Amino acid sequence: MPVYYVDTSALVKRYHVEPGSQRVDQLFGDPTATFLAANIALTEITSALDRKVQESLLTRDALNTVLAAIARDLLEDFWLIEIERAHILRSQELILRHHLRALDALHLSVLLSLQDLAPVLVSADQKLLEAAKQERYAVLDPTS
Repeated sequence: MPVYYVDTSALVKRYHVEPGSQRVDQLFGDPTATFLAANIALTEITSALDRKVQESLLTRDALNTVLAAIARDLLEDFWLIEIERAHILRSQELILRHHLRALDALHLSVLLSLQDLAPVLVSADQKLLEAAKQERYAVLDPTS
């Protein structure tokens, strides 16, 4: 049974057609798969999709529909991992080691805390993928 930790760069592909969307849909079509995400995913994906509205790539009505679907899917289909103090403290180390952006470091910190599940990181963020590989985690880039 595959276990996937899905970051926002991959999750957005499930709700907005762009390079990598087909691969993400394939992953979600696997009934044996388990999906994990940090609880910051809803905030991050709202921001990412709002940018698409600002860029006229998505309408406001479509955004509202998609956000309702995302909230439902995250609650029904994902194990949402709460960001804890330990994640925040570890993310500081990860920023300095891998030169990640703050939220990417939090995602990596959460991923590292799940080592017993051996999740595969699903992300389209090349810097985060490289950092996870350096931490000896399997990665999947849906755009490649």
